[in-house]
Order: sequence, then structure tokens, then C-alpha cells
Amino acid sequence: MDTTVVLGTLGAVATGWAATTVYTFDLHHRLHTDAATGLTNRAGLAVLARRATATPARRTGTLGLLLADVDHFKQINDIHGHEVGTAVLAVLAHRLTAACRPGETAVRLHGDEFAIWLGHLPANGRAGRDYARQRAEEIRAGLGGEVRVGHRRLQPTVSIGAHTTPAAGLSLSALLAGADTAMYQAKHSRTAIPLHPTPSTAIEQETA
Repeated sequence: MDTTVVLGTLGAVATGWAATTVYTFDLHHRLHTDAATGLTNRAGLAVLARRATATPARRTGTLGLLLADVDHFKQINDIHGHEVGTAVLAVLAHRLTAACRPGETAVRLHGDEFAIWLGHLPANGRAGRDYARQRAEEIRAGLGGEVRVGHRRLQPTVSIGAHTTPAAGLSLSALLAGADTAMYQAKHSRTAIPLHPTPSTAIEQETA
């Protein structure tokens, strides 16, 4: 057999495999990435949740999630236009990524709503909830500051809620719902991170 033909065939197979691998990676990336901000999207968050509990060893401890919403974002769009609003979201997305620690992931859910996947927390119970609250405060501080869009100078603020749950029996929908409730409590209390366990807490009780 002509070795040139064999090598040529192997080379074609390798090239085809590499092209398929690149295509698959690119497709996975696009399916799990928000096109406007480059952050992980809701589908990507679901992947993170599945990976977090993929083995018995990982179905222990406590998982945490933060939910962040831009205050009065509709007014920004109404007064300054949607292009400015989009630019503000891009800046906040960049700051959110910069504020994340290793193992944490910034997520854009939709519109002006973001999530921060904390993953497995370094503590359980009240200590875990306190840790999630601390991270929420740190991230809120990291999102603060002036945003310049052209000649405009804006001071957007965010409200953040946190929720923790045992890794065993994780329900992402319940985790999101708990963080969402906490975030709206924070927004209506006029304090971004009210202290646990007051009635207006931004830290939802750990799911049983």
C-alpha cells in the first residue's frame, strides 16, 4: 500500500476530527454564553449546577447563589436610550466578572438581571449564609462607581439577594427563586444587603 495515501488519509481524518472538535466547542460556547455581555447565560448556569452535584462526593456541603438587579434600569433606558442602557450593562458585566473569585461565575439571566454562582461554600449553615452575604456585599461594592457613556456620567446601583442550599437534592429553580425573593426584599428595604435573619433579610433561609 502506498504510504503516501495512508498518511494522506490519516491526515484528512485528523483534520476532520480537529474541525469537528472546534465546531463542537464553539457551538457549546455559543449555547452557554450571553452574546451581549460575554457572560455565562442561564443554560450555562444549569450546566454549572449539574456539574456541582455530578458525583456523590460533590453532593455534600452547601451551595450558594447571588442574584443582582440594576435599580431603576428602565429609567436609564427611558431617559438616555437603549444604547446607553446596553453600554451600562456591559460595564457592570465587566465589573461583575472582575469581582468574582476563583470558582465563582458571573451569569446574565435576562435584561438587567445577573446571577453569581458561588458554587460550594467554605462553610455550612449560618456560617455559609454569612459567607454568601459577605460576598454579596463585596460584589455590590465592586459594581459601584461612575459609568461614563459618551458625555453622560451615570451612577447605577444594584440590589443583591443571596440564597444557600444543601448540595444534596439541589434544585436550581428553588435556588433561583430563593435568591430572587431575597433580592426583591433587598430592593424594597432600600438597603442592598439587609442583615439576616430580620424580616427584610436579603439572605433567604437555607433550604431544608
